[in-house]
Amino acid sequence: METSSPEAADDGVATVRRLAVVFNPTKVADVTWLTAISRAAARHGGWEPPFFLPTAADDAGRVATQQALRLGADMVIVSGGDGTVRAVGTTLQGSGVPCAIIPSGTGNLLARNLGIPLDLDRALELAFDGEPRRIDLARLVLDHDEEKAITFTGMAGIGFDAAMMRDTDEGLKRAVGNVAYVVAFARHIAMRPRPVRMRLDDQPEVRRRAVLMMVGNTGQLQGGVWLFPGAKPDDGQLDVLITAPTHLGKWAKLARSLLRRSSDPVVEYWAGSKVVFEVDNPIACEADGDIEGMGTHFEFSVVPGAMLVIAPRTK
Repeated sequence: METSSPEAADDGVATVRRLAVVFNPTKVADVTWLTAISRAAARHGGWEPPFFLPTAADDAGRVATQQALRLGADMVIVSGGDGTVRAVGTTLQGSGVPCAIIPSGTGNLLARNLGIPLDLDRALELAFDGEPRRIDLARLVLDHDEEKAITFTGMAGIGFDAAMMRDTDEGLKRAVGNVAYVVAFARHIAMRPRPVRMRLDDQPEVRRRAVLMMVGNTGQLQGGVWLFPGAKPDDGQLDVLITAPTHLGKWAKLARSLLRRSSDPVVEYWAGSKVVFEVDNPIACEADGDIEGMGTHFEFSVVPGAMLVIAPRTK
């Protein structure tokens, strides 16, 4: 699919291409600016004037994206944080309609992992000048409830990570950004390890005591830190880690190993297409920063090539 000029029908007449913009009003600081620049870029690219579909407080973007598909969108621009990108991208799963990301949140992890500029003007240029790239999605079934399976784009955490995100004050986060996580971190730094059973693909069960389990479809965090070194969102694999730091010194040691991209006994890594975690008592879980609830059985699997994203052109 070429995104820089109108497609032509067999008779040489350009076909109509429709664009939808799904945006989170709480993340986009200047909706008027977004509207104006999107229309200008759409005209430059030969697209029809776009539909603008805001997300709602009780829906991160799924309903707006479904509306975009009903309107016949050939591409959906999504402007918001990781939660909005996740809702739009997973709703487009299997549609063949590409998603172009305009990062507007505090994390923007999928954009970072795909090399999408965090600058709004450059990201919007890329939406029309980039090329579609198929990436994997990850799927989580919590406590065997297949009907409520959760799909995510980046990373999921069980234990410490989820408890920290659950207890991060949203008002403080809006005021000071990622510093708000430091307060929540301090609340849970003394979390005690618990018995965990893990099964990866068809391998024998692994038993550990852990504070945190992470599953990644992508590998990079903010600040250029690689939680999963070498992970790619289109390799058909999920990357897994288990760690059990129990005091500030061990957390510091874990942070040093991540910054240096070096192996360390503090953290263990695995990779596979399916991973199951089991614990004896309910524990919190998050996916792409959204709290998904408590559970004792977590089944993760990869959905290869399920999402189409506009990314920088390969050289």
